[in-house]
Amino acid sequence: MFARKPNPLRRGSDRFEAGMLLSLFVCTLLAAPILAWWAAGVSYRADQQAIAWERQNVFRVEAELMPGTDPGTEATPGWSRASWTAPNGTKRSGLVTVVAGQRPGDRVMIWVERDGDQRGAPGDRSPVARAALIAVVVVAAVAAAMNALRRLGTAVLERHRARGWQREWSEVGPRWSRDLLP
Repeated sequence: MFARKPNPLRRGSDRFEAGMLLSLFVCTLLAAPILAWWAAGVSYRADQQAIAWERQNVFRVEAELMPGTDPGTEATPGWSRASWTAPNGTKRSGLVTVVAGQRPGDRVMIWVERDGDQRGAPGDRSPVARAALIAVVVVAAVAAAMNALRRLGTAVLERHRARGWQREWSEVGPRWSRDLLP
Protein backbone atom coordinates (compact mmCIF):
# COMPACT_ATOMS: atom_id res chain seq x y z
CA MET A 1 0.00 0.00 0.00
CA PHE A 2 2.82 2.40 0.83
CA ALA A 3 5.20 1.08 -1.86
CA ARG A 4 7.01 3.72 -3.88
CA LYS A 5 7.46 1.55 -6.95
CA PRO A 6 5.17 2.44 -9.85
CA ASN A 7 2.36 -0.06 -10.21
CA PRO A 8 -0.09 0.14 -13.11
CA LEU A 9 -2.76 -1.59 -11.01
CA ARG A 10 -2.74 1.06 -8.29
CA ARG A 11 -5.64 3.41 -8.68
CA GLY A 12 -5.72 7.03 -7.60
CA SER A 13 -8.15 6.04 -4.86
CA ASP A 14 -5.59 3.52 -3.56
CA ARG A 15 -2.99 6.25 -3.26
CA PHE A 16 -5.54 8.54 -1.61
CA GLU A 17 -6.47 5.80 0.87
CA ALA A 18 -2.82 5.21 1.74
CA GLY A 19 -2.36 8.93 2.35
CA MET A 20 -5.54 9.09 4.42
CA LEU A 21 -4.45 6.16 6.61
CA LEU A 22 -1.00 7.62 7.12
CA SER A 23 -2.48 11.02 7.99
CA LEU A 24 -4.94 9.51 10.47
CA PHE A 25 -2.16 7.47 12.08
CA VAL A 26 0.07 10.53 12.47
CA CYS A 27 -2.85 12.59 13.82
CA THR A 28 -3.59 9.88 16.36
CA LEU A 29 0.05 9.77 17.46
CA LEU A 30 0.12 13.55 17.85
CA ALA A 31 -3.38 14.30 19.15
CA ALA A 32 -3.82 11.49 21.66
CA PRO A 33 -0.94 12.39 24.00
CA ILE A 34 -1.57 16.13 23.75
CA LEU A 35 -5.28 15.82 24.51
CA ALA A 36 -4.66 13.25 27.24
CA TRP A 37 -2.09 15.54 28.90
CA TRP A 38 -4.49 18.48 28.74
CA ALA A 39 -7.53 16.55 30.05
CA ALA A 40 -5.52 14.94 32.85
CA GLY A 41 -4.21 18.37 33.89
CA VAL A 42 -7.70 19.86 33.94
CA SER A 43 -8.97 16.94 36.03
CA TYR A 44 -6.04 17.14 38.44
CA ARG A 45 -6.48 20.88 38.97
CA ALA A 46 -10.25 20.49 39.49
CA ASP A 47 -9.69 17.78 42.11
CA GLN A 48 -7.06 19.90 43.86
CA GLN A 49 -9.50 22.84 43.95
CA ALA A 50 -12.25 20.61 45.36
CA ILE A 51 -9.89 19.32 48.05
CA ALA A 52 -8.83 22.87 48.94
CA TRP A 53 -12.49 23.98 49.10
CA GLU A 54 -13.36 21.08 51.40
CA ARG A 55 -10.40 21.88 53.68
CA GLN A 56 -11.65 25.45 54.05
CA ASN A 57 -15.41 24.85 54.19
CA VAL A 58 -16.10 21.37 55.61
CA PHE A 59 -15.61 20.68 59.31
CA ARG A 60 -16.10 17.81 61.70
CA VAL A 61 -18.08 18.87 64.77
CA GLU A 62 -19.53 17.16 67.80
CA ALA A 63 -23.32 16.80 67.96
CA GLU A 64 -25.27 15.94 71.11
CA LEU A 65 -28.19 13.54 70.74
CA MET A 66 -31.39 15.19 71.94
CA PRO A 67 -33.96 13.39 74.06
CA GLY A 68 -36.93 11.98 72.16
CA THR A 69 -40.55 11.95 73.34
CA ASP A 70 -39.69 9.42 76.04
CA PRO A 71 -36.81 10.75 78.18
CA GLY A 72 -34.19 8.16 79.01
CA THR A 73 -34.97 5.81 76.12
CA GLU A 74 -32.35 4.71 73.68
CA ALA A 75 -32.13 6.42 70.30
CA THR A 76 -33.49 4.41 67.41
CA PRO A 77 -30.65 2.86 65.39
CA GLY A 78 -30.42 4.78 62.14
CA TRP A 79 -31.47 8.37 62.78
CA SER A 80 -31.96 10.61 65.80
CA ARG A 81 -32.34 14.32 66.48
CA ALA A 82 -29.20 16.10 67.63
CA SER A 83 -27.91 19.62 68.15
CA TRP A 84 -24.52 21.09 67.36
CA THR A 85 -22.67 24.35 67.09
CA ALA A 86 -21.67 25.35 63.55
CA PRO A 87 -18.14 26.58 62.85
CA ASN A 88 -19.54 30.09 62.48
CA GLY A 89 -20.99 29.88 66.03
CA THR A 90 -24.70 29.36 65.30
CA LYS A 91 -26.67 26.61 67.08
CA ARG A 92 -28.11 24.02 64.70
CA SER A 93 -30.16 20.86 65.02
CA GLY A 94 -31.26 18.07 62.76
CA LEU A 95 -31.22 14.34 62.15
CA VAL A 96 -27.93 12.49 62.51
CA THR A 97 -26.91 8.89 62.04
CA VAL A 98 -26.69 6.85 65.24
CA VAL A 99 -25.80 3.30 66.09
CA ALA A 100 -27.58 0.92 68.46
CA GLY A 101 -26.86 1.67 72.10
CA GLN A 102 -26.46 5.43 71.85
CA ARG A 103 -28.67 7.41 74.21
CA PRO A 104 -29.85 11.00 74.40
CA GLY A 105 -26.98 13.11 75.64
CA ASP A 106 -24.35 11.01 73.89
CA ARG A 107 -22.07 12.80 71.50
CA VAL A 108 -21.47 11.83 67.86
CA MET A 109 -19.15 13.32 65.26
CA ILE A 110 -20.76 14.77 62.11
CA TRP A 111 -19.53 16.71 59.07
CA VAL A 112 -20.94 20.20 58.44
CA GLU A 113 -20.25 23.13 56.15
CA ARG A 114 -19.14 26.52 57.43
CA ASP A 115 -22.75 27.66 58.05
CA GLY A 116 -23.61 24.45 59.92
CA ASP A 117 -25.52 22.59 57.21
CA GLN A 118 -24.93 18.90 57.65
CA ARG A 119 -23.26 17.00 54.82
CA GLY A 120 -21.42 13.79 54.14
CA ALA A 121 -17.76 13.25 54.87
CA PRO A 122 -15.32 14.77 52.36
CA GLY A 123 -14.60 12.50 49.43
CA ASP A 124 -11.54 10.31 49.47
CA ARG A 125 -9.99 11.71 46.31
CA SER A 126 -6.93 10.58 44.46
CA PRO A 127 -6.24 13.32 41.90
CA VAL A 128 -3.34 11.47 40.29
CA ALA A 129 -5.28 8.24 39.81
CA ARG A 130 -8.28 10.09 38.43
CA ALA A 131 -6.09 12.12 36.05
CA ALA A 132 -4.43 8.91 34.83
CA LEU A 133 -7.82 7.30 34.25
CA ILE A 134 -9.02 10.34 32.30
CA ALA A 135 -5.84 10.29 30.21
CA VAL A 136 -6.45 6.65 29.30
CA VAL A 137 -10.08 7.40 28.41
CA VAL A 138 -9.04 10.35 26.23
CA VAL A 139 -6.46 8.25 24.38
CA ALA A 140 -9.12 5.60 23.76
CA ALA A 141 -11.61 8.25 22.61
CA VAL A 142 -9.10 9.77 20.18
CA ALA A 143 -8.29 6.32 18.80
CA ALA A 144 -12.00 5.55 18.43
CA ALA A 145 -12.64 8.86 16.68
CA MET A 146 -9.76 8.30 14.27
CA ASN A 147 -10.98 4.77 13.61
CA ALA A 148 -14.46 6.14 12.87
CA LEU A 149 -12.94 8.63 10.42
CA ARG A 150 -10.96 5.81 8.81
CA ARG A 151 -14.09 3.68 8.42
CA LEU A 152 -16.04 6.62 7.01
CA GLY A 153 -13.27 7.48 4.56
CA THR A 154 -12.88 3.86 3.50
CA ALA A 155 -16.64 3.53 2.99
CA VAL A 156 -16.68 6.64 0.79
CA LEU A 157 -13.71 5.34 -1.20
CA GLU A 158 -15.32 1.90 -1.62
CA ARG A 159 -18.49 3.54 -2.87
CA HIS A 160 -16.45 5.60 -5.33
CA ARG A 161 -14.62 2.47 -6.50
CA ALA A 162 -17.88 0.54 -6.92
CA ARG A 163 -19.28 3.33 -9.07
CA GLY A 164 -16.11 3.25 -11.17
CA TRP A 165 -16.40 -0.51 -11.63
CA GLN A 166 -20.06 -0.10 -12.60
CA ARG A 167 -19.21 2.57 -15.17
CA GLU A 168 -16.46 0.45 -16.68
CA TRP A 169 -18.64 -2.66 -16.71
CA SER A 170 -21.49 -0.83 -18.42
CA GLU A 171 -18.98 0.06 -21.13
CA VAL A 172 -17.27 -3.33 -21.43
CA GLY A 173 -20.10 -5.65 -20.39
CA PRO A 174 -22.11 -5.54 -23.63
CA ARG A 175 -19.02 -6.41 -25.69
CA TRP A 176 -18.04 -9.16 -23.28
CA SER A 177 -21.38 -10.87 -23.19
CA ARG A 178 -22.44 -10.47 -26.84
CA ASP A 179 -21.23 -13.98 -27.69
CA LEU A 180 -23.67 -15.33 -25.14
CA LEU A 181 -26.71 -13.83 -26.85
CA PRO A 182 -28.63 -16.12 -29.35
